[in-house]
Amino acid sequence: MSKTAPRPAEADAAVPARTSGPEPRAPDALTDDDAFLDLWLRLELRESFDAVVAEPIPDDLLRLIEEDRGERERIRRGRARGRRE
Repeated sequence: MSKTAPRPAEADAAVPARTSGPEPRAPDALTDDDAFLDLWLRLELRESFDAVVAEPIPDDLLRLIEEDRGERERIRRGRARGRRE
């Protein structure tokens, strides 16, 4: 972890002290450990869930999605007509 310059006493009184957790870092400041954890996590998630993702979507779910799309389109058309009037 990086060290920061000490702050003036007035600033310490205004900002509550951190009680736990790592110091915040810029998102692009990944360490080797972070990169390793990221790679490991992606590989484990793929191994665990690729089979689920590859399963076909059930027909009932596809039907519900299509019905919802139709209903949303009817609502949009109704709103568009209401704005023109």
